[in-house]
Amino acid sequence: MNFFHVVNRKSLMKISFLAVVYSVLFFSCKKSTENVTPTPSGTFTLSSIAVTNGMLLDAYKCEPKVNGKEKSIPLAWTNAPASANAFAITMIHYPNANDSSVYNSYLELWGIDKSVTEIPYGQADKGPWFMGPNKDTNTISYTSPCSQGSGTHRYTITIFALSATPASLPKQSSLAVTYSVLKNALSTVTIIDKATLVFDSVTP
Repeated sequence: MNFFHVVNRKSLMKISFLAVVYSVLFFSCKKSTENVTPTPSGTFTLSSIAVTNGMLLDAYKCEPKVNGKEKSIPLAWTNAPASANAFAITMIHYPNANDSSVYNSYLELWGIDKSVTEIPYGQADKGPWFMGPNKDTNTISYTSPCSQGSGTHRYTITIFALSATPASLPKQSSLAVTYSVLKNALSTVTIIDKATLVFDSVTP
């Protein structure tokens, strides 16, 4: 066996080895790329500057009444479904956390346009949308958390992204649109998605 034959044989073996390595890497990379899960779009989220670490700030509790109305909690939402055509908002509190059949309603809003992304502090009754009654059902207004009993009280605000504003709801603010009326109306359209903001208010 001469020198050149040995060199050529070694060169061929090296080339073959590199070809195998390249093939493995190529197909592994291709397979890895095909199995990558696309990054999901952002989650529909409801937030408020009045809530920090799940607690309602004192400045937003027990709002004083002016002409029977209270300033509403500031709200903002992001990543709403692109297919949503309207929004509705509710806020409730269960006096007994173990009994969801008994609740107090603090806010009902409907007819919110799809272009809206926030409701500033004290503006829930001033926008181009409609509002239901306060907790006592005697005034069209928001009711701020102001529990008299000591302890921790939990509140839930929900925003619904809708296919349309329910036709059964009036095109004006109304004392007749209570929480149950609004929820029943929402069942007549498609709820594309919803986001909730749950927070506690502590009474010494």
